[in-house]
Amino acid sequence: MTNSYTEARAQAVPEGGGWSIFIPGLPLAADGRTFDEAVTEMVGALREYAEDWQDHLLDAPNHRDNWGLVQMTSLCDDDQLREWLVGNAR
Repeated sequence: MTNSYTEARAQAVPEGGGWSIFIPGLPLAADGRTFDEAVTEMVGALREYAEDWQDHLLDAPNHRDNWGLVQMTSLCDDDQLREWLVGNAR
């Protein structure tokens, strides 16, 4: 399966007085007291996933196809990742 990362497809849901963000099909989720805090946490989760992928997940069958996400994460700064996550919703 080849993934296209032109759209994040991130979903944000209010939960327990805060926000949770996840990207369907990816092993990533983040929580925050505010929407902006949750987005910041998700940017951190993307960075951590990219590091883990390059370190040891790249050969795992359930992570192998996420190389595009890892490359994009590596090439973008935090503001670009935030924009990718929220799109025009803000």
